Amino acid sequence: MRSVLDAGAERVQKELAGQPELQAEILTVIGRTYRKLGVYDKAQPLLEKAIAIGRPVFGPESVRLAQSLHDLGRCCRERRLRRRGAQPRAGARHAAQAARRMHADVAVSLVELARVYQDQGQNARAEPLQRQALAIRRTVLGESHRETAVSLSDLASVLRLKGDLAGAESLLRQCLEINLKTVGEDHPNAITPLYDLALIAAQRGDYAAAEALFRDALARARRSLGERHPTLAAALNNLSRTLREQGKNDEAASVLRDALKIAIPALGRHHPLVAIYEINLASVQLARGQPAESEVLLRDALEIRRRAPGVVPFRRRTFPDDDWSVGATKSLLGAALASLARYDEAEALLLEARHDLDASDGPQSRDARATNGRLVALYDAWGHPEKAAAYRTKPSSNVGLRPTPGSVARGGPMPRSAPLAGARCAPKPAMRLAQTTVSRFVSFVSSVFHRPCDSARPRLEIGLAHAKSQQTTRASFAR
Repeated sequence: MRSVLDAGAERVQKELAGQPELQAEILTVIGRTYRKLGVYDKAQPLLEKAIAIGRPVFGPESVRLAQSLHDLGRCCRERRLRRRGAQPRAGARHAAQAARRMHADVAVSLVELARVYQDQGQNARAEPLQRQALAIRRTVLGESHRETAVSLSDLASVLRLKGDLAGAESLLRQCLEINLKTVGEDHPNAITPLYDLALIAAQRGDYAAAEALFRDALARARRSLGERHPTLAAALNNLSRTLREQGKNDEAASVLRDALKIAIPALGRHHPLVAIYEINLASVQLARGQPAESEVLLRDALEIRRRAPGVVPFRRRTFPDDDWSVGATKSLLGAALASLARYDEAEALLLEARHDLDASDGPQSRDARATNGRLVALYDAWGHPEKAAAYRTKPSSNVGLRPTPGSVARGGPMPRSAPLAGARCAPKPAMRLAQTTVSRFVSFVSSVFHRPCDSARPRLEIGLAHAKSQQTTRASFAR
């Protein structure tokens, strides 16, 4: 399939240079197909080229240009390229404005823009967009449509991160009821509310209930997606948090190792989620008295976080403070070095971390208090009681882990649009969707290049109209 896509992309760029409208549309279709397969390094340049060709041809307010921008926005959001952090927001914003007359389709763009805002930590900006998307879907699709259920879930994530746990739980139970009726209990859309309900249980301090919900969701996800899908890595990471809070550190470490075994080949060695999983494992290992391993993990993770310090992919699927900023990671590394009696290095790193965190508001203030506690422990162990006293008078937290009053401190995300490459080849719902998409595209490419390009134009228009009519359903499943 990949070879057919590669050949098709090359021929489109060479043979349709004189027909920019057709070329832009086919490049968008190919780029979207690559994205659905998780081949982002192929998808992104094709979508960018489609936009560059289509903007002067279609005009800045064209729905077709909006569709290409929307596809590029989703590609960038899924790939998590920090250097293109503003592009998904611009693409989704343009799509939301230009495609407003498409009714149900605009809800997809509103949802995607809201998710970008959440990943960037702008939950307040995401809320009105999610509410608008939900209102559109209720009006156009009805209360019991599965896309309406998706919006209920997305708005619930906003409310949960605001601290409105009761409001979030009510929406999630409505979402779950719809999904069980429309797609079945093992569909990814029906599994996601279970993860979110587990996060709510954990934030309420009911870690046993959260653990049970996570395990139930994991069992269903394995049946639906196979053993190597990135969704499982995220769920395992979240499960590890509930285990830690119950004092099951050995099991938490094992679960996090399993998460990394899935995430690294599926997402790439330098993906931000890999860094988050490594930091969480390092924190567990420090609690288990393994500071040397913690140091190795933290140094690797710190380099990744430095590349994308403000990005937390799928923040809507996280515990409230599971962002592990650069300063917080430095602080934990300083604790590991102090445990290894490398006091000079530990002091320098902890003071650097404190400097990074001092000006921060919100969750990072907890990291600053934790850093104070680590400095106290360092100076006590080093034999500098006067320095320890200076930090002992300031608010502090535990030295190893980072407990958060009233909530779990740092869990991990549940990506709903992760690549499908890790799924088994059995007839799982996700794989069937990818296979159908590729099969349709292969047939389409064959028809284009075995007939004159002008005669292919009507078929392309029909194909695009059909794709747009199915866009909402496909987007729901991919998420």
